[in-house]
Amino acid sequence: MVAKIVTVEMIIRGDIIDNNVLRKFADKLKAQKFQADFTSSVAIPPFLVASEKQYPSLAVLYGQVEIEYIFELKRLLEELAEQERLEIITFKQL
Repeated sequence: MVAKIVTVEMIIRGDIIDNNVLRKFADKLKAQKFQADFTSSVAIPPFLVASEKQYPSLAVLYGQVEIEYIFELKRLLEELAEQERLEIITFKQL
């Protein structure tokens, strides 16, 4: 039986660039027993101002995962958010 692949939209806010958050999330996914991948777009306030005043950036991630592992994906994102002091704005299945 072929597992159903779903797309999940995840929006997070925090210090995405300086803390290399996307790489850390990818590393967490690689370490799992299930297959998952994501694409992302990062919106950064004017960069020099943002780095000086430590404004947060915003990342929109679209992940693909087998439906049975959707809660594992959420758990990984929540762990990363706690470690990196990120705010999870959205986690929803499309």
